[in-house]
Amino acid sequence: MLHINKFKFGLEEKRNLKSIMHKKNDDINFNLIRFPFGKISKKETKILATIGPKSCSSNSIKGISKFTNLFRINGSHNSIEWHVKISKKIKEICPDSFILLDIPGLKPRTNNINDIYIKKNQMVKFFYGRKYDEQEILSVETTKPLPKINDMVKEFSVSDGLFKFQYVKNKNNYIKGLSKTAFKLKTKKGLNIPNSYYDDDLQEKLYLEFINKAEKVQYDGIGLSFIQNGAILKKIRSILKNKILVSKIENLYGLNKAAEISKNSDLIMIDRGDLLAEVGTGNLYKSICEISKQAHCFKKPLIMATENLESMQKRLQPSKSEIIALEHSINLGSHIIMLSDETATSPLFMNTLEWLYTFLQE
Repeated sequence: MLHINKFKFGLEEKRNLKSIMHKKNDDINFNLIRFPFGKISKKETKILATIGPKSCSSNSIKGISKFTNLFRINGSHNSIEWHVKISKKIKEICPDSFILLDIPGLKPRTNNINDIYIKKNQMVKFFYGRKYDEQEILSVETTKPLPKINDMVKEFSVSDGLFKFQYVKNKNNYIKGLSKTAFKLKTKKGLNIPNSYYDDDLQEKLYLEFINKAEKVQYDGIGLSFIQNGAILKKIRSILKNKILVSKIENLYGLNKAAEISKNSDLIMIDRGDLLAEVGTGNLYKSICEISKQAHCFKKPLIMATENLESMQKRLQPSKSEIIALEHSINLGSHIIMLSDETATSPLFMNTLEWLYTFLQE
């Protein structure tokens, strides 16, 4: 029997999920709140803190546990051994903690060893596997296969849409384009190609491979990237019968299936970085509203992620825009505010946590 008492958002509603979990003898109860859409108090909103190189010491985890018992470890970074060690440490320090293991999906990332300086209007090819030699064209290998690219694509980007390329050409294993700006390309930066579709079979294969490798990691919930339909969730559910499934809706295919995905998930995460790169600036806000609406329609808690307090990595106070955006996320019905680099890589992570905790208590 698994009791997720970590998710207490005020009024408790016990839900028996036998039918969902597809396991006759499982009796899994979630103390999840049912919020009317757009009606949630700040005091009921929780903090999900990502653990990283700046916050992984015992003293740091003790400090974080004063403000939240919801922890996230990012499977896209560090080794499995690191995740095993950190998850054990969290459980020892904070036994009633909830740990979300966010596992890497099929999204390709840059695999360059050193930083690459790219000029404005420079032709760049991103490829996976076999390299096609072309003189005077910069080629950057990716960590994963490219998605199925739609013929209507006009531009693509790296680093959550920060650096854009004008689309020129693609084949099965590469895409190339002209850089719209000069920038420094770091390694492991995500490649986003709007309107593209990720192969479900390959996605499932990668999920299961990672889940098997992470069997010694102590986690309560698993974050699934670029979920595009409910079918893959049912397959994962049949294997992870006692874990919380957190679905990340990050592209147009997932957005169009938001209702189906919400129905088959336990929580929904809005990753605004990838979502922005996939749907575009003009569609970001209405996409967030649609996902929020569907999550609440199916009574699923909502996690708002990506750069909630980005400026506080270097500042003691957030910007006015961040304060307003936080209030709006709560008004949209966000049950959990997630901190990523703010707590994983910033030396000011304790200041950020204390500020957000105080803000939510006001």
